Amino acid sequence: MRRTTRDTTALSRGSDRSPGLVVVAAAVLAFVVCVTNFALGEAHAGVAAAIIGLLGFGAGLSWLAMDRRRIRDDERNWRMSHPAR
Repeated sequence: MRRTTRDTTALSRGSDRSPGLVVVAAAVLAFVVCVTNFALGEAHAGVAAAIIGLLGFGAGLSWLAMDRRRIRDDERNWRMSHPAR
């Protein structure tokens, strides 16, 4: 019986994705501030918080997509360099 070993610790760590998740969480907080400001009648602050929230949400999602693409490429390269026999 043949047994293969593979270092999956680098692929399965969630700490690589944490910066993207932190940015998305900050964007959600900015949206909460936006809604609160609109409820209090502060339209300018609400619009500013909405803009910051949208920019942060886009940046966080693109960061997560970039990480996922990098992980997928690493997995593909590993399979190419370790063919099945």
